[in-house]
Amino acid sequence: MSDFSAPADNLVREATGYLNAQLDNVKLRTVKGLSKGTSAIAKLLLIFIVAGALVTALSFAIILLLGELIGSYAGAAFIVSGILLIAIILLIALRNRIFKNSFIGMYTDVFYQDDTKPQGINSHEDLDEAIRKTETRIKKEEANISNAYTQAKAFYTPKHLISASLGNFGFGDRFGGINLTNLISKVVLFFLGRKR
Repeated sequence: MSDFSAPADNLVREATGYLNAQLDNVKLRTVKGLSKGTSAIAKLLLIFIVAGALVTALSFAIILLLGELIGSYAGAAFIVSGILLIAIILLIALRNRIFKNSFIGMYTDVFYQDDTKPQGINSHEDLDEAIRKTETRIKKEEANISNAYTQAKAFYTPKHLISASLGNFGFGDRFGGINLTNLISKVVLFFLGRKR
């Protein structure tokens, strides 16, 4: 009986592989989108915080301690402003290293369990490569589904089902046809073996 279910089982197996590949692709694309969005929000938030601190420091630096220490409130304000300006320049220069890739690990933890989590995805370049691999896997799974469907369609034709059934009962020949000699001998034996 397993001969009859093999094409259907194969079709189900290929369809499952295809759906898993599509699901992985959606997960990876979601991780990429969320990490880009979150890093953009984090960059803006940090820029506003630092800019606010810069304005605050400029205002108070003129009035407070540094002005008294160096004897010039304007000089103190420029020193503090220069330090914060350097910090802003460093943040802008390192923004991709600090923000862009920092959320990928967090989102892969959200979307994947430990045993299914893809390894080696630490940057957007790694994520793009994983997406390309998943899309290649999807195309392969599509081809496998198409082949499995074609095989199942060819297998479940009435002619093939009758031929396979006859073969299971010992009436088929090696070419998928009917072994008439065997069929006739079994029919004769059946009728001779019946009690009258």
